[in-house]
Amino acid sequence: MTFDDGILKIYQTVNTSKKGDKPVIKLTLKAEHYYGFDSVSYTRYYTALQAHQQIDSIVRIWQDRSIGTDDICVLEDGEQYRIGFVQHVKDDDGICITRLTLSHLNERYEING
Repeated sequence: MTFDDGILKIYQTVNTSKKGDKPVIKLTLKAEHYYGFDSVSYTRYYTALQAHQQIDSIVRIWQDRSIGTDDICVLEDGEQYRIGFVQHVKDDDGICITRLTLSHLNERYEING
């Protein structure tokens, strides 16, 4: 298994407003990983459509259990994706990986710092 499609960045969302002000959500860097794309199966794609969700990509990285569904993934092209599903599995070679299901964000968050 290779992770040669690039480097992705995982961000957590943080409210940077002062107490009592309207929330201002920005992204704070949490982790960086080499990644590889996985194919989206027809079953997974159509199951997501039935649940009114869109799957744009599935990527795999070395296992990182700190990643959650509240985090945002940014690929090398700068596009931001919501992490919809996180799977910690072993691949066919017994290597521990994390598989992330990504959905494109219509809104863009500002990156903090």
